Amino acid sequence: MTTEFQTDAPESKTNIDTINIGKRLKAKRLELEFDERYVATELKIPIDQVRALEANNFKYFRSSTFARGFLKSYCRLLNIEPSEMLNAFDAERSGAESTIKPVDKVNRQSHLGDPIVMFISVVIIAVLVFLVFWWPAQSTDDVSIVEESAQSSEQAAVEETPSEPEADVNNATEESQDLSENTPEMAAAEDVSDDGDVVTGLSAETMAILEEAGVNPDEVVRATSEVPAETSPEPVLPTYSDDIVIAFDADCWTEVRDSTGKILFSGVKTAGSQLALTGNAPYRVVLGYAKGVSSLTYKGNDFDFSSFTRKDLARFELK
Repeated sequence: MTTEFQTDAPESKTNIDTINIGKRLKAKRLELEFDERYVATELKIPIDQVRALEANNFKYFRSSTFARGFLKSYCRLLNIEPSEMLNAFDAERSGAESTIKPVDKVNRQSHLGDPIVMFISVVIIAVLVFLVFWWPAQSTDDVSIVEESAQSSEQAAVEETPSEPEADVNNATEESQDLSENTPEMAAAEDVSDDGDVVTGLSAETMAILEEAGVNPDEVVRATSEVPAETSPEPVLPTYSDDIVIAFDADCWTEVRDSTGKILFSGVKTAGSQLALTGNAPYRVVLGYAKGVSSLTYKGNDFDFSSFTRKDLARFELK
């Protein structure tokens, strides 16, 4: 990044031309008795990239920025002063055009002819066919079976119920009418006027009982008629559209994963660009060059990640 270009001490072109970067790295690694897997583990890169550095095959990397960063980390691991090696690298790459690309424009590694991609596609199509055709038919069959069982249960209950003489039914009906007419609760709940209309309110007996208890019947009627209206609280809508919004004022390698481990973004964001993401919290964020981030907002609030930054590298979690 720009900071590294400013701090690296310049070397004469004569010394730069005589440096074999890969040969010096391999010689120092063998001197320290480090194997390739150990170096790959420490640098967190594949073994193929370690071999590419030692073979001066810098075109193997996605861009010269990545190659330069890995070269610097390799020099620090081997306790080699990185400035001389980086100047040699810059001199070799001075005529090359920058190949930094956003991750969304890089060619996909997986192609349609890949067997794994084809297998996954067949499985997805099979699941969709299952959901579209078989599942609705099965649900309809289950509903019909439940309805038939319910009808059978009702029919069996009717057949088991003993029939009663009509006289007993009529007597029971008359008794129920007499009971309803003589029920005190019904008399207390309703008053019937002369023209047959029902008038709701307190009966005379209830009013007499209230007066004997020292309670004003009018206040009881007024209290029961006043029903407070129910108010439902208005839903609180969020004031932001994306969970994470990051603005960059310098090139910065960025990676964001959600709670399921899914990579929402991984790549280099250029100066002046912005990254907006939404997924399943919590999020794990890695910033390769923290000074290149001008602002980070999480769920509408500014987030200060300075306490999670070491040597321009920031690692933190957004909950």
